[in-house]
Amino acid sequence: MDPEVDVYELLGVAVEASEKELTKAYRVKALQHHPDKNRDNPDAAKLFHDIKAAYDMLSDPQLRSSYDEKRRASIAKRQRQDLLSGQRKRMKSQLEKDEREARHTREQEKARAQQQMHDEAARFRDETQRDEARRDRRMREHMQEDETIEVDELDRTVRVRWDTGIYDRESLARIFAVFGELEEIVVAPHSVHARKRQSALLVYKSVAAAHALMNARVSDPEISAFDRFWAAGAEPRSVHEISGMKMPSASPRPPTNNEPVGDSTRQMRIPDISAIDIRSLPGASMSFADFEALTLMRMRLHQDTLAK
Repeated sequence: MDPEVDVYELLGVAVEASEKELTKAYRVKALQHHPDKNRDNPDAAKLFHDIKAAYDMLSDPQLRSSYDEKRRASIAKRQRQDLLSGQRKRMKSQLEKDEREARHTREQEKARAQQQMHDEAARFRDETQRDEARRDRRMREHMQEDETIEVDELDRTVRVRWDTGIYDRESLARIFAVFGELEEIVVAPHSVHARKRQSALLVYKSVAAAHALMNARVSDPEISAFDRFWAAGAEPRSVHEISGMKMPSASPRPPTNNEPVGDSTRQMRIPDISAIDIRSLPGASMSFADFEALTLMRMRLHQDTLAK
């Protein structure tokens, strides 16, 4: 007989059943499950044998007492297991609940952090746009007053470089005049010894126009094809004065012997040398960098002469 089978349930009696009740229950079960009456059931003989073994065990007081003790211990063990199983289920359920709440909290914190980052980026973008608008407004105001303020020609000069394409003074003027009126354009002449990279100097009449070119954010492929640099090597001090503070009024310079009274500024005029065949001149192997350096040096020397 299977040790896991409860003999009381097998006979259909209570644990407190008397010997008379056991005998009666046994006779009923034996007649009910006798193999001769259950020829179609292959398990009838085994079941009949288990019923007989259960009755024999419960009929013996000593065997019944031993079985009852083992049965109580088995039931207590099963109850403890059920209790632990319930506790494990509750613990698992609580852990899953805590994990869901923690995940929800993390998602909320992540969403808040992303929103704060988005708000900060929007605030920074708005402040940058306001600063740029104020700076552009001051530059436009300066453009209207630029004729009365003395600004070095070198401060109004932008150097542009490009890799492909051939541009002359007219084509460069057409492209860059959108930022302001150009006073002069100096294109480095072509040479068989020149490098592939070409360059030119753009002299604007207004330092604000030069600043507009240097700080332009353009999508025009014609302009984006050019690299732009201040001819002086860095942003001129006058640009900081215009965009960052009130423009100081220019002090009139005493006229020289050869300068008419009332003309407080003299501008250097750079001749158009783009049409000169450099191969016919001494030093025909001069590179673009040397040509620009020489031109800038002459501009600085001229400025120093004017300042004396």
